[in-house]
Amino acid sequence: MSVKKHNMKKIYYIGFYSDPSENSCRKAAPSADTKMNYIVRCMKELGYDVEVISFCAHTNENIVFGKRKGYVTYRDGVKVSFFTTYVSKYRILRFLGRIVSWKSKKKILSEICRSDGEVVVYHSLSLLRVLHFLRRRKKKFILELEEIYADVIGKSKLRKRELAASKLADGYIFPTKLLDLIVNEEKKKFVIIHGTYHVEPKYKKDDYNQSKEYGEKIHCVYAGTLDPRKGGASSSAAAAAYLPENYHIHILGFGGLSEIENMKSYVSEISQKACAEVTYDGCLVGEEYLEFIQQCDIGLSTQDPNAAFNSTSFPSKILSYMSNGLRVVSVRIPAIETSEVGKYLYYYDEQTPKKIADAILSVKLNDGFDSRKVISDLNKKNLFNMQKLLEG
Repeated sequence: MSVKKHNMKKIYYIGFYSDPSENSCRKAAPSADTKMNYIVRCMKELGYDVEVISFCAHTNENIVFGKRKGYVTYRDGVKVSFFTTYVSKYRILRFLGRIVSWKSKKKILSEICRSDGEVVVYHSLSLLRVLHFLRRRKKKFILELEEIYADVIGKSKLRKRELAASKLADGYIFPTKLLDLIVNEEKKKFVIIHGTYHVEPKYKKDDYNQSKEYGEKIHCVYAGTLDPRKGGASSSAAAAAYLPENYHIHILGFGGLSEIENMKSYVSEISQKACAEVTYDGCLVGEEYLEFIQQCDIGLSTQDPNAAFNSTSFPSKILSYMSNGLRVVSVRIPAIETSEVGKYLYYYDEQTPKKIADAILSVKLNDGFDSRKVISDLNKKNLFNMQKLLEG
């Protein structure tokens, strides 16, 4: 299985992509950035000239009304273009600002439609009109669809619009086979990419786990959204009440101010009755995140299995854990169990703190398993499949 490099053929990658610079207010969800970073890396490795068109708006809205000019920056050598946006603490002014900014976005999109470059769009409810715009201009595009967002927010009418727009694509990047069965009724070309298959550099000693002395703490981590609709963060924290004192559960999560405060309060409540230690350690990104997570032993993927979106979405955190050398505990659902890494995980079958804790206790840390090797092999396979998709 080998791949060939292209002579710098252009690809425009459209989505919500952050500006990572310290003072930037253009921030997207860390999980979306992680997945987009990986797709960019794949396309570059295949020899494509990648330009990211980011719809990420300025997030500082605590003013009456203001204009934030668009600009161009470079992220790991890749050109990233941001649009001019308008900000306000008043909803009606933000709405008017989006109408004005759409004019400049249409201009850029029209230029892309006239170009010879390929187009990949990272799916978002906010980009449905972009999909319709590309189709009206008869520009072919590949849709990277991570989940059906209407299922997350529980709006059935919106689901119909979302699926209709998704079917306008000429090809797909899906996280699960189940999502392909729902969306891709016309059997268009597609690839399955569960998350990032990039093996991260090591920030800890090779013999970190093996050097643990008896009685030293075993560190478990949940890294992801604090959105209560997903349920993962609170489920992981609650498991501490059923673990012995040599375990420590870390919550690394992103969310709104109220979600963060609620999580801190919940962690404090659990700590008062648990023998194991549980802490909320903030939202870490980049090397700071990698250094932290690699000092852990077990990654937790504990989202609510009864939520509609979990029937099709794949938690990208699972691959993130594995690419950093961790073992993984997950809820047993078809989207995960039938995935390419499903056989390497430890499962629980009931969404209760006790069952999650039992699965954690069943993990064998010194069995010689190398999750990094699994991810590295899958990355080679994925590059080959990506090449076929983009060439098609």
